[in-house]
Amino acid sequence: MFDSFNQELQEIKEQVKNKKKWEAQLARLKDAAQQQEQKWARLQATLTKEQKDVTRMETLSVPSILYTLIGRKLEKIDKEKQEAITAQLKEQEARRTLEDMKKEQAELAEKLKQVAGADTRYEAWMQHKEQLIHDTASPISKALYQLLDQEADLHAGLKEHKEAIAAGQQAHEALKHAQASLDTAKNWSNLDLFGGGFISTAMKHERMDGARGDIHDAQQALRRFEKELSDVTGASLSELESDGLLTFADYFFDNVVTDWMVHTKIQKSSEQIERILQQIAQLLDPLRQQSADLKKKLEETEKRRTKMIENY
Repeated sequence: MFDSFNQELQEIKEQVKNKKKWEAQLARLKDAAQQQEQKWARLQATLTKEQKDVTRMETLSVPSILYTLIGRKLEKIDKEKQEAITAQLKEQEARRTLEDMKKEQAELAEKLKQVAGADTRYEAWMQHKEQLIHDTASPISKALYQLLDQEADLHAGLKEHKEAIAAGQQAHEALKHAQASLDTAKNWSNLDLFGGGFISTAMKHERMDGARGDIHDAQQALRRFEKELSDVTGASLSELESDGLLTFADYFFDNVVTDWMVHTKIQKSSEQIERILQQIAQLLDPLRQQSADLKKKLEETEKRRTKMIENY
């Protein structure tokens, strides 16, 4: 009886906790997605403007001919094209992020369907628990229930910490992968700086383009880590943003074309990743310690519960 009672308690507690957690996550995600949609709209407007500027500059007219004669039109067009490509890259990144957010919303909504009746089930179970405690023929005493209840809470807390740690490790791996892409680009950039020629320039651009995708994936992993971390520690989105965890992609894509051929851009991006990796490590260390503490408390509680049953 004890085993089935304990298992049912843990399942119900976990469902109630998950329902509360996923509802909070969905609410935060909806707010973030709304802000992202507004950001995407602004970037779309910027992209349209920059594309029009390029078209306008390329249109032959008396002023454009005069610009050409004094050697300024090509320089002006090149600058406008760079700004247009920068706007396009940032618009694409914003759209991909918004698509990811909407996908996560759908996943959370599906999870919530699975625990829709958790609160009702918990209330019914609590009434059943009260009957067992007051039933003289039942082996479930108030003291034993308190231990079982504590054990269920520790189980849920330990699982939550493990999920946060796993998300942090995934973010760490994603960033290491992005860093490796940037390091490869940096090697080609080094060669390019010393007269590597067309091939080194082309390879540098190719590696930077690959790093774009890796950095997007890293940002998504960081956002998942923030979500799990917030559930465990209560850290807010703004607190993590001030640490640079959630704004890295914005930093990378800002002026990415105008700085594309500048060696320091690659170097600074790699250094930024290294700083974020250190921040993740600083966040993971206390999580691992808290997880170890919860595991120890759970083992102690299980021993006390076993002893109480044996002495019953």
